[in-house]
Amino acid sequence: MNPKRIASAAACLIAALASSSVAADVPPVCNRHLSVEITPGVPNPRDLAFLSSLLTQPGFQLAWRGQNDDGSVIELDLTGPGPDDQCRAVIAAMRKDSRVQSITVRK
Repeated sequence: MNPKRIASAAACLIAALASSSVAADVPPVCNRHLSVEITPGVPNPRDLAFLSSLLTQPGFQLAWRGQNDDGSVIELDLTGPGPDDQCRAVIAAMRKDSRVQSITVRK
């Protein structure tokens, strides 16, 4: 066998293995769209203090996307680290908040 071909094949194999391990090391990400029905007592649901108070785990964020006409349902994007079970745990904790009446989750 030709030594140059062996070296070239070995280099290709190493490059392929390195690129597949880099892709495998990407951590899972939580990214959900939420429709959140809130109680009438929430004075300003766009307030960052209100939105951040709904989150109990560090690393997660809520982004404002809109609100229905009567103000009872707000649209939010939830993002943060973690696999699906961690994402579900954050949403479950939000559902326990007394200002939240219901949450509908969309991916």
